[in-house]
Amino acid sequence: MLSFYAGRLPTVELNTTYYGPPSETAVAGWQAAVPDRFLFAVKAHRRIAHNRRPDDARQALEAFVRVVDGLGERCGPVLFQVPRTGRYVPGRIESLLPYLPQGWRVAFQFRHPSWRDSPILDTLVRMGAAVCHADGEPEPGFAPSGPFIYLRFRRDAYSPQRLAMWSRRIVAYLAEGRDVFAYFKHETRGPEYAERLVRHVRSANRRYNPGNFPIGGELNGPVHVAGRDQLRDGGHPDPDVSGDRGP
Repeated sequence: MLSFYAGRLPTVELNTTYYGPPSETAVAGWQAAVPDRFLFAVKAHRRIAHNRRPDDARQALEAFVRVVDGLGERCGPVLFQVPRTGRYVPGRIESLLPYLPQGWRVAFQFRHPSWRDSPILDTLVRMGAAVCHADGEPEPGFAPSGPFIYLRFRRDAYSPQRLAMWSRRIVAYLAEGRDVFAYFKHETRGPEYAERLVRHVRSANRRYNPGNFPIGGELNGPVHVAGRDQLRDGGHPDPDVSGDRGP
């Protein structure tokens, strides 16, 4: 099923890594099922961003690095998701930043209102990280920002008008030279919405960039859009579409 999916969309967000490390067999199966340019966005293990003890968080990060390294060139952005109840605590996230491997594309999602008044946004942008925006969540977080854009579409339904609105925003990000990674929930029609958004972006790009001038390094821009899937850890690259365990 993953190979069929990868033939239609260029990326997937791995949710299973949020709960625990996949086996080497599972990672090898995922890699073998996708084409060379397919990218896996990886959710960091919850012990990293949730942990109140810096030493424990760093240990969890060291173990997680091995998972990301196993994906090789197929690894896309790495998402660190702070829990909904996780208030801003000065220094907690900042203490992890020096330990992040160079070369990672890192994004952070903050889901408690207290982060809005924190200095974390400037800190992350200076270090080259992105700040995720989760459309449709009670606390969507900051507006999308950073050297690349990470979007999570969390509504159960997306009208053509809303998809068109987001496509215009994405074209604007591309015009600024920023890649865009966007993921839909998979519970209902995520992959269908993802394909629709790609078509909307191409249409909006022609409308606002009628000469098809290369935006962001590629024609129509490097837009990575997908339905969000959780992959089972068991050696078989089979998307688990029966439900959504993850936030």
